[in-house]
Amino acid sequence: MSLAVTNLQKIDDYLAAVGSSSEGLDKAVTEHVDKAKEALARGDEKEAIAITAKVLERLEKAQRSSSGAA
Repeated sequence: MSLAVTNLQKIDDYLAAVGSSSEGLDKAVTEHVDKAKEALARGDEKEAIAITAKVLERLEKAQRSSSGAA
């Protein structure tokens, strides 16, 4: 399994565990996930990894700030 696919799974798992967070974040995440999947479909693994890594970083920051561990 590629790193991009692994990252997409982590994003899906995170969203399933957290449920609906802020609507703006959910929409942005969905848009980025779609872009990463498009990149994978084109065979652009590097682009997909870059996109998913940024999404994971953003989700981790959101989680830290919402738990008060900023």
